[in-house]
Amino acid sequence: MFAQSLIVFLTVFIEFGFTLSGTREISLAKDNISQRSKIFMAIMSIKMLLLIGIFLVLYAIVTVFPRFSVDKEVYLFSFGIVIGQALFPAWFFQGIEKMKFVTMLNILAKTCFTILVFVLVRQRADYIFVPVYNSLGFILAGVSGLLICFKYVKIQKPSRVLMKRLFLESLSLFVSNFAVSLYTASNTFILGLFVGNTIVGVYSSMEKLVLAAKNIYVPIYQALFPWVARQLDGEKLRTTRKLMPIIFVIGLLMFLALFIFARDILTIIYDNQLITSYAIIFRILSSIALFSGMNMLYTMLYFPSIKEYKIRMNILVLGGLFNIALALIFVRFFGIYATAVVVSSTELLLLLVGYAYYQKFRKQG
Repeated sequence: MFAQSLIVFLTVFIEFGFTLSGTREISLAKDNISQRSKIFMAIMSIKMLLLIGIFLVLYAIVTVFPRFSVDKEVYLFSFGIVIGQALFPAWFFQGIEKMKFVTMLNILAKTCFTILVFVLVRQRADYIFVPVYNSLGFILAGVSGLLICFKYVKIQKPSRVLMKRLFLESLSLFVSNFAVSLYTASNTFILGLFVGNTIVGVYSSMEKLVLAAKNIYVPIYQALFPWVARQLDGEKLRTTRKLMPIIFVIGLLMFLALFIFARDILTIIYDNQLITSYAIIFRILSSIALFSGMNMLYTMLYFPSIKEYKIRMNILVLGGLFNIALALIFVRFFGIYATAVVVSSTELLLLLVGYAYYQKFRKQG
């Protein structure tokens, strides 16, 4: 889990904001194969250059710092996830509104990983193969997605001018995504610095369940984004307002289910007395199911659709700094309990600030 938290940081660099900016550009050029091809080649070229740079940084980290060099192979084998993410053009499929490919290939990656782990991991010493199988799943999905793309684009020399424009436009989105990683992956990382790996494992087990609930919103916003991006600004405001009660009800139901049945859920899924004994942590984290769905309405749908990337960046950077500052101060003294409270508070802060910005635009409109 410690290695995966580092890999999550690195995938932020490889995605570089193209999940939103690339999707928007492709959706606007949906019916123009020439422009669509130019955008695709430019973004993939940037990603390949980033991939090389990121690997060199990772290799330096695991070679120089003892905290990482002890399990050097785990970190290097996990890098396959970054390779798979670089190759997988989810942003392109989202832009042309062919989300079925994203779904199928993601299922393929997860199924491949799960089968290999269940069949081939037999003893404690086999842990080294887990990042290998995980990486293979991501790379398989990435290569498959890339091959499918060539049905919709023509291979051509990437334009340096277009690469520069897309890179600069996506820079604020990258900063935003890096800030997001500060209040997601960094929590496991910081917790690992102050407590033992056992508690990190307990927290990560619960976090995975909460993130699974949080990720329910992702395909909803991914499917809506290309459609909303093509609307006029006034229509985008109205669409966002109409979605608010729907997202709130979904989030409230998930929160209540996770909060009320916390101990039962942990017992059924993990059947581990240590994990179940920390059910209060899971109850605290369950509020994320409500807060995140609402704040993503602004940071993942509305502001990117009106190309207000800097406002999105300001919101998420504030949240990231808030999270990491409180985590560094309180996790040292209160451990896993502080982590849970800080994470939930950060999601609430993002919701409040995002809503305040939305109201400002609504009054101007």
